[in-house]
Amino acid sequence: MSIIPIQLINHRKPKTENRKLLFFLTLALLSAGGCGPGPAPSPIVVFCSPDSPRMREAIAGFKEHLTDGSLEVVCVPEFGRELQTELRRLRQLKPRLMVVLGTPALMVVAPLEKNTPVVFALVANPYFTVAHDPEQPEDHQENVTGLASPPPLEAALQQGSGLLGKAPWGLLYDPADGVAAELAHEFTRQAPRLGIIPLTETSSAAASDRLGLERLLARGAKVLYLPPAASAARYAPLLLEWGQLQKVMVVSGYPEGSHQGALLWVALNYHKLGEEAAALARRVLQGEAPQKIPIAQTTPLKVEVDEKLLRHWSGYPPNRNLP
Repeated sequence: MSIIPIQLINHRKPKTENRKLLFFLTLALLSAGGCGPGPAPSPIVVFCSPDSPRMREAIAGFKEHLTDGSLEVVCVPEFGRELQTELRRLRQLKPRLMVVLGTPALMVVAPLEKNTPVVFALVANPYFTVAHDPEQPEDHQENVTGLASPPPLEAALQQGSGLLGKAPWGLLYDPADGVAAELAHEFTRQAPRLGIIPLTETSSAAASDRLGLERLLARGAKVLYLPPAASAARYAPLLLEWGQLQKVMVVSGYPEGSHQGALLWVALNYHKLGEEAAALARRVLQGEAPQKIPIAQTTPLKVEVDEKLLRHWSGYPPNRNLP
């Protein structure tokens, strides 16, 4: 009789030890799994259009001030299928944040993306894409917020009138260039407030640009404004050459390339815009809802005055013949 309990105990002991061993093995596996690398976080996507030196300058500023996780930057042309194709691919990555740089990119993203948080920048006028009323910047598409950066025309007019007095200003623009046409409208609206007579001419091709500039001078323009519009690149070298030759006073808002020949240069600081976009992106990544962040207007500037040209034009400019 005394043998049976011993046999039963010996029979049950391995089962208890097996259960304990299984428990500790499971616990070890769970602990090892918790300490190991988890799934990679979803990326931050920067989607921009069109590619340009000013865009690359903004991207550099953005990268320097946002290093939170993986960052994929894609720049595509303004026209063609690549905008839609690349956007479709990027949305499949399920990014935790989409940063949209440039009006063409925002016009494609806004109607399609309604869930992923979106921060935009390098957009002059977002009030026909993600919002409706500049007087109510808090009322915008719920998943989107950003920075509106209109061209610094007003700053150029203010600083130019302070340096050059009330001389008539001329502006040549291509009506097929939306940015140029909008600038021309603002030019004729804002200049009179500062006592400046605004004169405008149109040109739709490089062959007629020179004639348009000559018409402005013939009409009495003493200052010619070089706008920050893509079509202005056609005649920028000629106009800046006239400025260097002291044929006319030139005020430039064109941000790219040389501005030698401009008496006054007032352009957007795109590197700073990239930094400000990064600061806004960090707020969203840290949990702020885009819906609760009003659209902000920001126009960080680069300003330079050519002292030699300013000294030359310090008096009322004499009439000169064109080259």
